[in-house]
Amino acid sequence: MFFKTRRFQFALAVLWASCVSFSVHSEVRPERLLLVTQEWRPYQYQQDGQMKGPGIEKLKCIMKVMQQPYQITMTDWDRAQILVEVGEHHGFFLASQNAIRDKYADYSLPVLSQVWSWFSLSDSIDTESVMFKEEVAVTAIFGSNKWFWLHKSGYRVEKKPRQPTTLIELLLAGEVGAVLANDFVMKDAIESMGISHRAITRNVVKEKPLGVYFSKKFTKQYPLFVGEFNQAIGQCKER
Repeated sequence: MFFKTRRFQFALAVLWASCVSFSVHSEVRPERLLLVTQEWRPYQYQQDGQMKGPGIEKLKCIMKVMQQPYQITMTDWDRAQILVEVGEHHGFFLASQNAIRDKYADYSLPVLSQVWSWFSLSDSIDTESVMFKEEVAVTAIFGSNKWFWLHKSGYRVEKKPRQPTTLIELLLAGEVGAVLANDFVMKDAIESMGISHRAITRNVVKEKPLGVYFSKKFTKQYPLFVGEFNQAIGQCKER
């Protein structure tokens, strides 16, 4: 009789622990995840009142796997990052990792791939030379990781373009000698402007994966969230 009672008590303890576990799990998620991004064709953009693009579709898949309600807001890229830094939004995407962002946010596993390349009107420039860095004006999307990388690497950065098409316009007008940009984005921008790809030279710099940054305030409040998010990324890659 004693052993039956002990077994019954143990079963109740396991059941109680399971209930507590479920309760805790239900509290490690926000009621609604607030994400912010930029219009960055062709990764993400608005058309006919709807958000589209591979970046949006990947986030939708991840949220569906997690069964997580969410809201996505589009704004300027520099403002998107500030909104997360000050805690008004939980995370921003699509972003590559850098030390500045790491100070106030935690990075997810890669969501999509990205290739950085130099774009110019000449096929004979040496972007690594000291002369190029000192004498040739270059630029990238203002507030982007590429923008900060150019400054950190000692390039002569001018202008503050916010759109890929502006990068091309600056290049064609001779206001900059080269621009550092995302291959996928620039290809779309060049085609949208009706410019021949042969008119612009491309030189690959490196691969720089894209992911999601979540504010440290958010990850402190929901410490299991990023791990679950990363697991969901893996499931979406298989689809």
